[in-house]
Amino acid sequence: MQQLNKNDTMPRSDWSKREQGAALRREVEQLFSDDRAALFLDIDGTLLDVALTPLTVHVPLDLAELLETLSMRLSGAMAIITGRPIAEADKLLQPWKFAAAGVHGGEMRMSATGTIQTLTQAFDPELQSNLKTIADAMPGVVLEDKGAGIAMHYRLVPNLRDPLLATLEALIQKYPGQLAICGGRKVVEVLPVGFSKGRALRKLASLPQFSNRIPVMIGDDISDIDAFHAAEASGGYGMKVAGENFSESEASFTGPRDVLGWLEKLSQHV
Repeated sequence: MQQLNKNDTMPRSDWSKREQGAALRREVEQLFSDDRAALFLDIDGTLLDVALTPLTVHVPLDLAELLETLSMRLSGAMAIITGRPIAEADKLLQPWKFAAAGVHGGEMRMSATGTIQTLTQAFDPELQSNLKTIADAMPGVVLEDKGAGIAMHYRLVPNLRDPLLATLEALIQKYPGQLAICGGRKVVEVLPVGFSKGRALRKLASLPQFSNRIPVMIGDDISDIDAFHAAEASGGYGMKVAGENFSESEASFTGPRDVLGWLEKLSQHV
Protein backbone atom coordinates (compact mmCIF):
# COMPACT_ATOMS: atom_id res chain seq x y z
CA MET A 1 0.00 0.00 0.00
CA GLN A 2 1.28 3.50 -0.91
CA GLN A 3 2.13 5.60 2.11
CA LEU A 4 0.45 9.01 2.08
CA ASN A 5 2.34 12.20 2.77
CA LYS A 6 0.72 14.17 5.56
CA ASN A 7 -0.01 16.97 3.08
CA ASP A 8 -2.22 14.60 1.05
CA THR A 9 -4.70 14.31 3.93
CA MET A 10 -4.22 17.50 5.94
CA PRO A 11 -6.25 20.64 5.16
CA ARG A 12 -4.05 23.35 3.66
CA SER A 13 -4.98 25.69 6.49
CA ASP A 14 -3.04 23.36 8.81
CA TRP A 15 0.11 23.37 6.69
CA SER A 16 3.12 25.40 7.75
CA LYS A 17 3.84 28.56 5.82
CA ARG A 18 6.84 26.86 4.21
CA GLU A 19 4.66 23.96 3.07
CA GLN A 20 2.12 26.38 1.63
CA GLY A 21 4.86 28.21 -0.27
CA ALA A 22 6.16 24.96 -1.79
CA ALA A 23 2.63 23.90 -2.73
CA LEU A 24 2.05 27.26 -4.37
CA ARG A 25 5.10 26.79 -6.58
CA ARG A 26 3.88 23.38 -7.68
CA GLU A 27 0.44 24.73 -8.55
CA VAL A 28 1.87 27.58 -10.58
CA GLU A 29 4.30 25.25 -12.36
CA GLN A 30 1.30 23.21 -13.46
CA LEU A 31 -0.36 26.37 -14.81
CA PHE A 32 2.69 27.02 -16.94
CA SER A 33 2.75 23.42 -18.14
CA ASP A 34 -0.89 23.81 -19.20
CA ASP A 35 -0.17 27.19 -20.87
CA ARG A 36 -2.74 28.94 -18.68
CA ALA A 37 -0.56 31.42 -16.80
CA ALA A 38 -0.08 35.15 -17.16
CA LEU A 39 3.08 36.39 -15.45
CA PHE A 40 3.55 39.73 -13.69
CA LEU A 41 6.98 40.59 -12.27
CA ASP A 42 8.39 43.20 -9.94
CA ILE A 43 12.05 44.13 -10.57
CA ASP A 44 14.01 45.28 -7.51
CA GLY A 45 14.25 42.60 -4.84
CA THR A 46 12.50 40.14 -7.15
CA LEU A 47 14.56 39.90 -10.33
CA LEU A 48 17.46 41.98 -9.04
CA ASP A 49 19.18 42.17 -5.67
CA VAL A 50 18.44 45.44 -3.91
CA ALA A 51 21.34 47.91 -4.08
CA LEU A 52 22.29 50.92 -1.97
CA THR A 53 20.77 53.22 -4.62
CA PRO A 54 18.51 52.57 -7.63
CA LEU A 55 21.37 53.36 -10.03
CA THR A 56 23.83 50.82 -8.60
CA VAL A 57 21.89 47.59 -9.17
CA HIS A 58 23.59 44.67 -10.88
CA VAL A 59 21.71 43.17 -13.82
CA PRO A 60 22.57 39.56 -14.74
CA LEU A 61 23.73 39.34 -18.35
CA ASP A 62 21.12 36.77 -19.33
CA LEU A 63 18.11 38.35 -17.55
CA ALA A 64 16.64 40.20 -20.53
CA GLU A 65 16.95 37.14 -22.78
CA LEU A 66 15.29 34.96 -20.14
CA LEU A 67 12.33 37.33 -19.87
CA GLU A 68 11.97 37.56 -23.64
CA THR A 69 11.93 33.76 -23.87
CA LEU A 70 9.20 33.58 -21.22
CA SER A 71 7.18 36.30 -22.90
CA MET A 72 7.33 34.57 -26.27
CA ARG A 73 6.36 31.21 -24.81
CA LEU A 74 3.46 32.84 -22.97
CA SER A 75 2.33 34.50 -26.21
CA GLY A 76 3.03 37.92 -24.76
CA ALA A 77 1.23 37.32 -21.46
CA MET A 78 4.06 38.67 -19.33
CA ALA A 79 4.39 42.16 -17.87
CA ILE A 80 6.65 44.16 -15.60
CA ILE A 81 5.00 45.94 -12.64
CA THR A 82 7.55 48.14 -10.93
CA GLY A 83 8.00 51.23 -8.84
CA ARG A 84 10.61 52.42 -11.32
CA PRO A 85 9.69 54.57 -14.34
CA ILE A 86 9.15 52.36 -17.38
CA ALA A 87 11.98 54.03 -19.32
CA GLU A 88 14.35 53.16 -16.48
CA ALA A 89 13.13 49.56 -16.43
CA ASP A 90 13.72 49.40 -20.20
CA LYS A 91 17.37 50.37 -19.71
CA LEU A 92 17.82 47.57 -17.18
CA LEU A 93 16.20 44.99 -19.47
CA GLN A 94 17.50 46.17 -22.84
CA PRO A 95 17.37 45.31 -25.66
CA TRP A 96 13.93 43.85 -24.99
CA LYS A 97 10.77 45.68 -23.93
CA PHE A 98 7.61 44.30 -22.37
CA ALA A 99 4.12 45.36 -21.43
CA ALA A 100 4.65 47.30 -18.23
CA ALA A 101 3.35 49.44 -15.40
CA GLY A 102 5.79 51.91 -13.88
CA VAL A 103 5.73 54.15 -10.81
CA HIS A 104 3.14 51.86 -9.17
CA GLY A 105 0.75 52.23 -12.11
CA GLY A 106 1.27 55.95 -12.70
CA GLU A 107 2.73 54.93 -16.06
CA MET A 108 1.46 52.19 -18.37
CA ARG A 109 2.57 50.53 -21.60
CA MET A 110 0.04 48.09 -22.95
CA SER A 111 2.37 46.05 -25.16
CA ALA A 112 6.06 45.61 -25.86
CA THR A 113 5.79 47.88 -28.90
CA GLY A 114 3.37 50.38 -27.36
CA THR A 115 4.06 53.89 -26.11
CA ILE A 116 4.45 54.86 -22.46
CA GLN A 117 1.37 56.63 -21.11
CA THR A 118 1.64 58.87 -18.05
CA LEU A 119 -1.68 58.66 -16.20
CA THR A 120 -0.96 61.22 -13.50
CA GLN A 121 -0.64 64.97 -13.56
CA ALA A 122 2.74 66.59 -12.97
CA PHE A 123 3.54 67.31 -9.35
CA ASP A 124 2.94 70.84 -8.12
CA PRO A 125 6.24 72.84 -8.33
CA GLU A 126 5.85 73.96 -4.72
CA LEU A 127 5.45 70.34 -3.62
CA GLN A 128 8.56 69.33 -5.58
CA SER A 129 10.49 72.16 -3.95
CA ASN A 130 9.30 71.15 -0.48
CA LEU A 131 10.34 67.55 -1.04
CA LYS A 132 13.78 68.64 -2.23
CA THR A 133 14.14 70.81 0.87
CA ILE A 134 13.26 67.83 3.07
CA ALA A 135 15.87 65.64 1.35
CA ASP A 136 18.53 68.35 1.59
CA ALA A 137 17.87 68.69 5.32
CA MET A 138 18.48 64.94 5.84
CA PRO A 139 21.97 64.12 4.49
CA GLY A 140 22.00 60.58 3.08
CA VAL A 141 18.38 60.62 1.94
CA VAL A 142 18.31 60.27 -1.86
CA LEU A 143 15.45 61.95 -3.71
CA GLU A 144 14.32 60.24 -6.92
CA ASP A 145 11.89 62.22 -9.10
CA LYS A 146 9.98 59.65 -11.15
CA GLY A 147 7.65 62.14 -12.80
CA ALA A 148 4.51 60.31 -11.74
CA GLY A 149 5.80 60.10 -8.16
CA ILE A 150 8.71 61.06 -5.95
CA ALA A 151 10.71 58.55 -3.90
CA MET A 152 12.87 59.28 -0.87
CA HIS A 153 15.46 56.53 -0.36
CA TYR A 154 16.93 56.21 3.13
CA ARG A 155 18.94 52.99 2.76
CA LEU A 156 22.14 54.91 3.44
CA VAL A 157 20.67 56.40 6.64
CA PRO A 158 18.08 53.93 8.00
CA ASN A 159 17.96 55.79 11.32
CA LEU A 160 16.19 58.67 9.53
CA ARG A 161 13.16 56.58 8.57
CA ASP A 162 10.85 57.80 11.33
CA PRO A 163 11.61 61.53 11.07
CA LEU A 164 11.43 61.32 7.26
CA LEU A 165 8.06 59.59 7.38
CA ALA A 166 6.68 62.05 9.95
CA THR A 167 7.82 65.03 7.87
CA LEU A 168 6.25 63.65 4.68
CA GLU A 169 2.98 62.84 6.44
CA ALA A 170 2.79 66.42 7.70
CA LEU A 171 3.50 67.74 4.20
CA ILE A 172 0.82 65.76 2.35
CA GLN A 173 -1.83 67.00 4.78
CA LYS A 174 -1.58 70.25 2.84
CA TYR A 175 -2.91 68.33 -0.21
CA PRO A 176 -6.03 66.58 1.16
CA GLY A 177 -7.33 63.73 -0.98
CA GLN A 178 -4.55 64.18 -3.54
CA LEU A 179 -1.47 62.36 -2.26
CA ALA A 180 -0.61 59.12 -0.49
CA ILE A 181 2.56 57.73 1.06
CA CYS A 182 3.72 54.28 -0.03
CA GLY A 183 6.39 52.52 2.02
CA GLY A 184 8.92 50.05 0.64
CA ARG A 185 12.37 48.58 1.17
CA LYS A 186 14.20 51.54 2.74
CA VAL A 187 12.14 53.97 0.66
CA VAL A 188 9.12 56.19 1.17
CA GLU A 189 7.24 57.36 -1.92
CA VAL A 190 4.80 60.21 -2.43
CA LEU A 191 2.23 59.18 -5.03
CA PRO A 192 -1.09 60.47 -6.36
CA VAL A 193 -4.08 58.90 -4.63
CA GLY A 194 -5.67 56.01 -6.51
CA PHE A 195 -2.62 54.46 -8.13
CA SER A 196 -1.20 51.11 -7.03
CA LYS A 197 0.36 47.95 -8.39
CA GLY A 198 -2.95 46.18 -7.84
CA ARG A 199 -4.77 48.67 -10.06
CA ALA A 200 -2.03 48.26 -12.66
CA LEU A 201 -2.29 44.47 -12.61
CA ARG A 202 -6.04 44.59 -13.11
CA LYS A 203 -5.64 46.89 -16.11
CA LEU A 204 -2.92 44.78 -17.71
CA ALA A 205 -4.81 41.55 -17.04
CA SER A 206 -7.76 42.92 -19.02
CA LEU A 207 -5.71 43.19 -22.21
CA PRO A 208 -6.26 40.64 -25.02
CA GLN A 209 -2.90 38.88 -24.62
CA PHE A 210 -3.72 38.14 -20.97
CA SER A 211 -7.32 37.04 -21.47
CA ASN A 212 -8.36 33.55 -20.37
CA ARG A 213 -5.16 33.20 -18.37
CA ILE A 214 -4.60 33.00 -14.62
CA PRO A 215 -2.52 35.87 -13.20
CA VAL A 216 0.65 35.13 -11.24
CA MET A 217 2.32 38.08 -9.48
CA ILE A 218 5.82 37.76 -8.03
CA GLY A 219 7.12 40.50 -5.73
CA ASP A 220 9.08 41.24 -2.58
CA ASP A 221 7.80 44.54 -1.25
CA ILE A 222 4.90 46.02 0.70
CA SER A 223 3.72 47.76 -2.47
CA ASP A 224 3.36 44.34 -4.14
CA ILE A 225 0.74 43.16 -1.64
CA ASP A 226 -2.04 45.03 -3.44
CA ALA A 227 -1.00 43.27 -6.66
CA PHE A 228 -1.02 39.90 -4.87
CA HIS A 229 -4.59 40.60 -3.78
CA ALA A 230 -5.60 41.66 -7.30
CA ALA A 231 -4.19 38.44 -8.77
CA GLU A 232 -5.85 36.30 -6.10
CA ALA A 233 -9.19 38.07 -6.60
CA SER A 234 -9.04 36.94 -10.23
CA GLY A 235 -8.40 33.33 -9.24
CA GLY A 236 -4.63 33.70 -9.49
CA TYR A 237 -1.60 33.71 -7.24
CA GLY A 238 0.60 36.13 -5.33
CA MET A 239 4.10 34.73 -4.80
CA LYS A 240 6.31 36.41 -2.18
CA VAL A 241 10.07 36.77 -2.38
CA ALA A 242 11.86 36.67 0.97
CA GLY A 243 13.82 39.73 2.05
CA GLU A 244 13.25 42.73 4.26
CA ASN A 245 9.46 42.40 4.24
CA PHE A 246 8.67 38.69 3.94
CA SER A 247 10.36 35.90 5.87
CA GLU A 248 11.62 32.75 4.15
CA SER A 249 9.03 30.74 6.07
CA GLU A 250 6.14 32.59 4.40
CA ALA A 251 7.69 33.22 0.98
CA SER A 252 7.71 31.13 -2.18
CA PHE A 253 11.27 32.20 -3.00
CA THR A 254 14.36 32.79 -0.89
CA GLY A 255 15.53 35.72 -3.02
CA PRO A 256 16.10 36.95 -6.59
CA ARG A 257 18.53 34.14 -7.41
CA ASP A 258 15.85 31.60 -6.49
CA VAL A 259 13.29 33.47 -8.63
CA LEU A 260 15.61 33.52 -11.64
CA GLY A 261 16.43 29.84 -11.30
CA TRP A 262 12.74 29.00 -11.18
CA LEU A 263 11.93 31.21 -14.18
CA GLU A 264 14.76 29.57 -16.10
CA LYS A 265 13.23 26.18 -15.35
CA LEU A 266 9.83 27.39 -16.53
CA SER A 267 11.26 28.88 -19.72
CA GLN A 268 12.47 25.43 -20.72
CA HIS A 269 9.12 23.78 -20.18
CA VAL A 270 6.48 26.37 -21.04
